[in-house]
Amino acid sequence: MKSITSNVFKWCLLAYLAILPMADTIALRNLFLLVLLLLLLVWGMGVGRETLRGMKLLQWLPLPLFLWGVFLLLFPLWAVEPDVALVNLKGQWGASILAWIVGLGAVLMLGRRGPGVWALAGASAFLVGIHLLLTLMAWVGLFGPLQGSALSWSAIWQATMATVDPRSGAVWSWQSFPWGFRGFDPMHGNLGYTASQTIVLLIASFVLARQAHKLPRVWMAATGIILCFFSTVVANSRGAVLFSLLVLLLAVVAYLLRVRAGHGERSQESFGTKSHARWVLPLMGILLVIVFTQSLQKDSRWRSMLDNVRVGFMITDPVNFQCNGLTPEDEAAIRLRFADKPSSYADKLIENLIGDGGRIVLMRAGLQMVGEQPWGLDGSRQSYKKLMAARCSHTPVFEFAHAHQGWIDTSLALGWGGVLLWALLMVYLLVTGWRALGREAGAPWAWALFLLSAFWILRGFADSVYREHNLQMQALLLGYLWGRLKLETQQPF
Repeated sequence: MKSITSNVFKWCLLAYLAILPMADTIALRNLFLLVLLLLLLVWGMGVGRETLRGMKLLQWLPLPLFLWGVFLLLFPLWAVEPDVALVNLKGQWGASILAWIVGLGAVLMLGRRGPGVWALAGASAFLVGIHLLLTLMAWVGLFGPLQGSALSWSAIWQATMATVDPRSGAVWSWQSFPWGFRGFDPMHGNLGYTASQTIVLLIASFVLARQAHKLPRVWMAATGIILCFFSTVVANSRGAVLFSLLVLLLAVVAYLLRVRAGHGERSQESFGTKSHARWVLPLMGILLVIVFTQSLQKDSRWRSMLDNVRVGFMITDPVNFQCNGLTPEDEAAIRLRFADKPSSYADKLIENLIGDGGRIVLMRAGLQMVGEQPWGLDGSRQSYKKLMAARCSHTPVFEFAHAHQGWIDTSLALGWGGVLLWALLMVYLLVTGWRALGREAGAPWAWALFLLSAFWILRGFADSVYREHNLQMQALLLGYLWGRLKLETQQPF
C-alpha cells in the first residue's frame, strides 16, 4: 500500500509540474495540488507521529520560509483592504504555501526514491515539447497559412482531424518557417519561464551525467538546452532569450569560480575521460550563437530596444504620464534627441511608450509609490493598478494592471516587510546552492537550486513573476530542490 501511494504521489508530482505553466489549466492544477496534499496526509498518518517527530520537522524547515509563511498568514490583519487580502490569501498566496508543503513533503515521503533531476527536467520540458511539436506541424503545413501567433486547441484539433480524414481533401504543403509562433498559448511568458527553468534542470542533468561518465546523457542534456533555447527564439520571447543566456553564462561563471578553482585538474579529468566529450560545450556554444543570431534577424524589436529604454527614462514625470498622457514638452525632447533619424523612427519610439519604453516608466512610477506604501495594499495582483488610479483620481490614460517588475509589484501588494522576507528567502536558497557547488555529494541539486534561485531573483527585475501559478512553480521546485540537496549533503533523517 505504501509503495502504491508513493508511486501515485511521484507521478502526480511530475504531472503537476508539467501542467503548472500551461494556460487554462487552473482547475487541473488545483486538482493535482489537492491530490498531492491528500496523499501526503495519508502517508503522514501511516508513518505515525513518532516517525515524524524523529524527522525533526521544525528543525529541518528553513527559517526564512517559516517567516515568509507566517507573514502571509498574518498580512490580512493589517492590510489596507483586509477583505481583498483574505481572498488573495485563500488564492494565490495560500496555493503557494501549499505548493511549498508539497515540494518539501515530497522529499520527506519519497527520500532518494523521489524524482531525479532528469525526471524533473522532462516534466518541466512538457510545454516546450508541445510548442516545438506544434511549430513543426505548422511548418509542414498542417495548419495552413497561420493567422496570428497562436492557435486555439479547437483549431489545432480540427486541422489535425482534417488531415487524417481522406474525405476532407486536405493536403500538407511546406510553409515558411513560423517565426513568432507560440503554439496554443498566446502568453509567451508561460513558455519563456518554463524554457528557462528547464534549461536550469538540464544543466543539473548535464552535471549528473558528467559525474557518472555517461556521454550519451551529456549529449542529451546539451541537445535539450539547445532545443529549449530555440523554442524561446521561435516564440519571439526576448526576455526568455536574454535570461536563458544569462542562466548559461551564470553557470559558466559559477563553474570557473566554484568548481574548477576548487578542484583544479581533477574536475577537468572527470570530464575528459573520453576525448570527444570535450566537443560538447564548444559545439553547444556555437549552436547557441547561431540560434541567437536568428532571433536578432527575425525579431525587429531588438534593433530599437535600447532607444525605447532611453525614451522611458526621458519622461519627466512617470506618474503624470500614466495619468494624463505624454506632455508636449516630453514629446519635443524625444523628437529632438532622435532628430538625426527619420521622424517615423521617433513616432515609433513614442508609440512604444506602451511597450518597452513603457516598462521603464512603470518601474519609475512604481518606485515612487513603493516609498509611499510601506504597508502595501491588499496582496492582490491589481495593487499597482488600484494605487495608480487613486493617485490620478480618475482612470489613467495609460492603464496597466501591474508594474511589469516583480519586486515592485510584491512590495506594493504586501509592503516592505513582505518583499524583504521574500527576498530573504530567495537569497537564502541562492546562497545554500552556491555553498554546495564545490561538493561532489548533491552537486546536481546544488546546481539546480543555485541557478533556479538566481533565475527567479533576476527575472523579477524585468517582469512580474511573483504571482499566481508562477508562485506555485517556484515553491514546488525550489522546495523540492532544497530538500533533496539537504538530504544528499546532510542526511537530516
